[in-house]
Amino acid sequence: MTSYFSNELNSVRQISDLRFGVPIILENRNKYELVISIETLTTKTLKKILRYNNNFDLEPYIVITKNRANFLKARSYDNYIAKIKIPTPISIHWIKSVADPSNDLENPMKGPYFSLREGNNDIAKVAINFCKKAQLLPAAFILPIDQKIFFQLKNSGLISQKISKALETKKFTNNLTLISSARVPISEDLNSKVSVFRDMDSLTEHYAIEIGILNLSEPILTRLHSACFTGDILHSLKCDCGEQLYTTVNMMKSERSGVLLYLNQEGRGIGLANKMRAYKLQDHGLDTFEANQRLGFNDDERDLLIGSKILKKLGINQIKLLTNNPSKLIAFEKSEIQVTERIPLLSKETNENKLYLKTKKIKSGHFF
Repeated sequence: MTSYFSNELNSVRQISDLRFGVPIILENRNKYELVISIETLTTKTLKKILRYNNNFDLEPYIVITKNRANFLKARSYDNYIAKIKIPTPISIHWIKSVADPSNDLENPMKGPYFSLREGNNDIAKVAINFCKKAQLLPAAFILPIDQKIFFQLKNSGLISQKISKALETKKFTNNLTLISSARVPISEDLNSKVSVFRDMDSLTEHYAIEIGILNLSEPILTRLHSACFTGDILHSLKCDCGEQLYTTVNMMKSERSGVLLYLNQEGRGIGLANKMRAYKLQDHGLDTFEANQRLGFNDDERDLLIGSKILKKLGINQIKLLTNNPSKLIAFEKSEIQVTERIPLLSKETNENKLYLKTKKIKSGHFF
């Protein structure tokens, strides 16, 4: 199926298809590969895909991240991914066990795994990036196909696209648009406004909450806060997010001015479903970073530069940043937003969150 959309919009459509369990086609240097997320792969879909496996020179394989491969003790010949040979007969149970770590700790991991060294890895890297953008487990089943099958599948309605190096790890946040704004009273004597920004490439929405009247000639008290359903809504004791959000709003009310940037990047960008998978792993003794890595993610998958893009659209160039996270300072330093002051945002240490806080301090250099 030929698309008249730009490559970025075509990518969004393919990411959406992966999330719905629909295969996509990626093309690179006249090589064609059929890709589907392992998380959404079903027995029925696998059988359909394998019907096109009629060329012995084009064997299917699975791709996982280097982080996941390290936990499986599978060799990675690339700094980003590992391509794993699928044993025969092909078993969907085996495929999913390689991708999903939910049973790693209850059952001994099987092996050995045979990694593929030859061939170009560009399509495999794009497949992993697209799975991450869909907030699925970063693992894909890939079937190389010949040109005849390519045209057959393309004509049947599957979305195809030629990849570029930029698609391998690209974050689609260049097309951020203000959608709507309205007054939202959160204090009796302060004007407050909520503005909704939509990334027109990924369709993710982020929010800017302006509290009080902003004096743009002076640094604005600012908090870059990532959505945390468990902390912000359920007041979970496992993290300090909810307390930080509550403290931020009160500080801005006291100063009678401030901007809270609320980014929809749950679980450091891996999404709520994967965050719950990570929580399950943490119940077995892994810390938050180890759990993310076992899932196949990096320590932090967020795009913190979104915050600076929103501030620029609000006309804000100088801020006093409420944060303990050095990565947020670095993100603003890369932009044209000047951080005139870092203001600590300390939370109470409890039995439930002390390991979490200690891990952030040791492994990501948080200021406590």
